[in-house]
Formats: sequence, structure tokens, C-alpha cells
Amino acid sequence: MKVTALTNRCIASGACVLAASQVFTQRESDGVVELLQEHPSLDQLQKVQQAVAACPSQVFVMEEEDDLSELTLTINDQDM
Repeated sequence: MKVTALTNRCIASGACVLAASQVFTQRESDGVVELLQEHPSLDQLQKVQQAVAACPSQVFVMEEEDDLSELTLTINDQDM
């Protein structure tokens, strides 16, 4: 599974941090989402999914991949 955070959409609500604080944090300057881990363990998958669902500005894009043995998180500050 691949999760991309589209930071240009982020409104700094902090919902992702509340749901998955071991995976996400916020920049001190403006509160925009940042990753603490690009490859969290699969044990974190449920918390990451909760963070994705809780985001009020729909910052996250989840993509299913053939390789289900890895969870990958990336940042994209460009419009998609």
C-alpha cells in the first residue's frame, strides 16, 4: 500500500497526528503534515487508514499495490 500526502491541500488540522502520531507530525512553522516514517511497519496500517479517513481536507491518496508486504508513505507538494 502506498499513501501520498498532498501537502498543498493540508489545512493543519492535526487529525492525522492524533490518529497516527508515530507516523505523522506537523511542521512547526505552519502545521502542515510531515512524515516521521516513510516505511512504517504494517502494524501501523490501521492507524494510517484512520488518519486518512479523519483528514478534513482529504490530503491523503491511498493506492493499493501488488506487494502487500510493505506500507510506503510519500509527500507530494504538487497539485494532482
